Amino acid sequence: MFSLIRQHFGQLLLVLLLHLVLFGALVLNVSFLHPSASSAVRFSPDPAEVIEAVALDVETFERIEREFRTAEQERIAAELQAEEDARREEERQRQEELRRQREEQERREAEERARQEALRAAEEAREEARRVAEEAQREAQRVAEEARRMADAERARIEQERREAEAERARAEQERRAAEEARRAAEEARRAEEAERREREAAAQREREAAEQRRAEEEARRREAQARELEEQRRREQMEQERQRLAQAQAQREAAERRARQDALRDAYVAEVQSTVERRWRRPDGLRSGDEAFVLVRVNPDTGRILSFQVQSCSGASAFCDSVRQTMERLQSLPRPPDAAVVQGGIRIRFAPDQG
Repeated sequence: MFSLIRQHFGQLLLVLLLHLVLFGALVLNVSFLHPSASSAVRFSPDPAEVIEAVALDVETFERIEREFRTAEQERIAAELQAEEDARREEERQRQEELRRQREEQERREAEERARQEALRAAEEAREEARRVAEEAQREAQRVAEEARRMADAERARIEQERREAEAERARAEQERRAAEEARRAAEEARRAEEAERREREAAAQREREAAEQRRAEEEARRREAQARELEEQRRREQMEQERQRLAQAQAQREAAERRARQDALRDAYVAEVQSTVERRWRRPDGLRSGDEAFVLVRVNPDTGRILSFQVQSCSGASAFCDSVRQTMERLQSLPRPPDAAVVQGGIRIRFAPDQG
């Protein structure tokens, strides 16, 4: 109520002034209806006409006042309606602002969910790359262990052959000694017989036999020395053959270990390179399960910088092949190789929808 009075103070003052004017006009009409005695003597107006005039003025005043009040009420109602419309518009704008804020909040929440999803996907990709690297490392360890086991088995076999060769040499030595003992026993028996025969002959014949016996003994010593030399030569040849066999086995074992280490390093490096390229590959839409591409990449063995690449084959659509080529063009370097031999001949990278 007071707010309406403050807002429409000018209009209210104007209404009051208008009422005062009308009230003054009514007072003047009443004074005309009750003139003084002298005036009554001098003038004799028609009473019926005076009453009619007064009634007309009051009626006119009431009509004007009613019209004024009606107009004022209509104006106030219009202002109230305008205020109500303004309030409703303000409420509508406030609701619209709340709706916009809710939409903005939902958009921010959706962006946050998308960011969290992207972070989760990146974490899963890192976990998958780590798992692949661990599997490659375990496979390399298994291959190295298999190579060590084979090398140990080869050493055991060589050691067994060496022991068998030594046993064979010992058996041959025993047979040779037995034969030598038999030969000596036979020689002694022959000598005894020859001595008895020479005793039965003349003294001259005994001297001849003694000389011949010396020659026979010299020949026996020569043959024995020759046999010992042949045996020593055979033993040296066997030892040389055994040394060569051991050296060859050692070389084969070391080569197998080097190949196993090199294969493990290459497999781990290829897995790391494959994971790096897959993270940088922007897959196009519409990939098919049969799409596949192979790229041969040559890198600097000291820095990992890409020197050149060649798309060896691409069985997918043009968009798939373009994405493969664009990915390789964006890449400037790969992880640094652990060994120059790992990247010798280049690294072969596979692109396919079923990977990653």
